[in-house]
Amino acid sequence: MASGAGESAGARTSIAKQFFTGEEDTAIDMTTSEKVVDLLNQAALISTEEKLTVLKQVQELIINKDPSLLDNFLDEIIAFQTDKSMEVRKFVIGFIEEACKRDNELLLKLIANLNMLLKDESVNVASPWTEETVKQCLYLYLSLLPLNHRLVHELASVYTEAIADIKRTILRVIEQPIRGMGMNSPDLLLLVENCPKGAETLVTRCLHILTDKVPPSPELVERVRDLYHKRVPDVRFLIPVINGLEKKEVIQALPKLIKLNPIVVKEVFNRLLGTQHSEGSSSMSPLTPGELLISLHNIDTSKCDMKSIIKATNLCFAEKNVYTSEVLAVVMQQLMEQNPLPMLLMRTVIQSLTMYPRLGGFVMNILSRLILKQVWKYPKVWEGFVKCCQRTKPQSFNVLLQLPPPQLTSVFERCPEMREPLLQHVHSFTPHQVSALRRANAPRAAAQNRQLCGSRPSSFLSREGLTIVIVLSAVNRLYTHMSQFTAPSVFLGLVIQLVTVV
Repeated sequence: MASGAGESAGARTSIAKQFFTGEEDTAIDMTTSEKVVDLLNQAALISTEEKLTVLKQVQELIINKDPSLLDNFLDEIIAFQTDKSMEVRKFVIGFIEEACKRDNELLLKLIANLNMLLKDESVNVASPWTEETVKQCLYLYLSLLPLNHRLVHELASVYTEAIADIKRTILRVIEQPIRGMGMNSPDLLLLVENCPKGAETLVTRCLHILTDKVPPSPELVERVRDLYHKRVPDVRFLIPVINGLEKKEVIQALPKLIKLNPIVVKEVFNRLLGTQHSEGSSSMSPLTPGELLISLHNIDTSKCDMKSIIKATNLCFAEKNVYTSEVLAVVMQQLMEQNPLPMLLMRTVIQSLTMYPRLGGFVMNILSRLILKQVWKYPKVWEGFVKCCQRTKPQSFNVLLQLPPPQLTSVFERCPEMREPLLQHVHSFTPHQVSALRRANAPRAAAQNRQLCGSRPSSFLSREGLTIVIVLSAVNRLYTHMSQFTAPSVFLGLVIQLVTVV
């Protein structure tokens, strides 16, 4: 190295001895620069403990005696960042940090150093890059990021041209430096705004780091929103700032979000539902849990496949602490009131009932109201309706009694095993119960009559509630209660018409 061929080993030893013992050899008159050269040569040859002592002497000479020497010896000092000793590498980083605080111009040389290590194809690397060698080259540079935020742009430039292994390592080691910069850093905001081509994953990683423990700032949300809408329409950019978006923006993005990798979708829902397991402040979601589940039901299947939608709803149901029986009751109520009925309505009803059996009474009320909405006009929902009635028997028998005859026939065709239990259920009715059922079904029958036939009078439909009971009763039992019919001709007509069902 720069020790000079004319120097003897004895001379070098005596100089090193000066610094170890504090003794001075007046016979040798060396400049500070020469002393630094000699010490650096010694440091390259000795053990870790002694090496740290020598490097501290170098630091003392350069920082306190002659700072101008740092520019001359920067490369030699940086070379020690690849030392096998972690203690030595940490010392070098601290050394350079202190020097850069005194002279910002040194950052320019550090940038050149980073570029040389990661970009310059002329550099002869004896063996392939490993994670450890990449880290050694990055440690010094990354430690200076919080001191000078401008360096992040050079990092992005290097990242775009680095090989895949180096990129992966960079993404793993930038957490502390980026967190140290903070989301209000003008340079970080500028990096997001101008996201260089090829640096998208780096920018996304920075966004995740910044918002992992604290809510996104309005400035950061605005930069990401502009980036997504104007330059890079990759929905993954929105995930870190999703709780800073408007409700309608989140709903619009849902079809794209739920088609991502399942692990990513889980993170999205953790953020929206406030279930992420991290320290620090949690931000207010633009959607309530109920609104999220309802929005999933209303996704246009031309924009997202049904399989992805179902998986997304399952993620919601997996959060039992969030989706309580009260929340699900509100969701079912609102979905049932929609027109047209959402395709996954009954799937959600069945899942809710499975999770909270005490919702049985509420679900029966939902089923009854779906009859008024002519649920059979929605094939998928009707299929779920029948399955729900099948699973909730005998509680659902009174719901089935409210169906029009053709739809009740359809139920028996789909589930023939329900016919006999339902028939036995009706056989157990007393005359008083039959009369009460007729009175209870009268308003419903009238409503169905209006829906099915408009303003046309129909004595058949006006007695629909009792008609359904007749469908389920044995013919001889119908004759027993014949006196309850105001029009015998209607009774006989019904027996003839519905005997095939019975």
